[in-house]
Amino acid sequence: MMHNSSAIALAESVAENIASTFLTNYFGSDIFIGADIERILAEQANIIYQDVADPKYSGAAVSYKGTHFIALNTHQTLRARYYSAAHELWHLGLDTNLFGDNHNKALKITNTPDFDTERAADHFAAAVMMPKDAIIRTWHKYVHNYSKPNRQLAQTAIIRVANVSSMPYEAVARRLSELDLLLSTSLVRLTEDEWQAIVSASSFPPSPLDQVVPFKKFSHYSTVVNQLVDHQQLSLLEAAQLLTYADPTVAKNFLERRQALVNKLETGD
Repeated sequence: MMHNSSAIALAESVAENIASTFLTNYFGSDIFIGADIERILAEQANIIYQDVADPKYSGAAVSYKGTHFIALNTHQTLRARYYSAAHELWHLGLDTNLFGDNHNKALKITNTPDFDTERAADHFAAAVMMPKDAIIRTWHKYVHNYSKPNRQLAQTAIIRVANVSSMPYEAVARRLSELDLLLSTSLVRLTEDEWQAIVSASSFPPSPLDQVVPFKKFSHYSTVVNQLVDHQQLSLLEAAQLLTYADPTVAKNFLERRQALVNKLETGD
């Protein structure tokens, strides 16, 4: 049986290598993907945006009869949501050919009993959203090329990197530490709430990335319902009822269309 430290090291090594190849094949390693991670996911799977008031639930990846679904909880900050999206990209990649030539190799390793899949998914998320080349270059710029920046300079640099990468502060500090760029263990130990408190007390303006923007949306389901309405297989009321929880905005539109028709009939137009 593999020791915990060895299992973590293996998971991180595999995830780093796959992330590097993935970036090379699709985007390059010199940019931060940021919010576009959700568009990348949407090109490969059906995204279900949920509003679940559970801090322990960030998302899930599900495949059914060859169709892939990714659920993302919008009841978390945008930083956390983008990180969750990249985390789920790992699980999606193992179920599809997204990893290209690395797919079979990845499956062989990840299917071993002691492989820490969740740690691999977390490390993959960090490596994809904070590519090694991009974060090293950005970090050195923000700390003015000091090899051992003081705590205040390092703290400010972490916040700036978190903003340009759209990533959680906690994940940024951990990524920098793993790349031997951040030597302060006390900064690595800070929680996301503690980082947000530091930002609030600093000269940094409030960031939209630290806000929770809850909503519900399931575009694939909405598209199917729309098609049924267009073919007169569903009434506007039935369509609205079906989408009440899956896509409230579209459900509201159906109800408004129905009300417009009722008003038209009542006025005899």
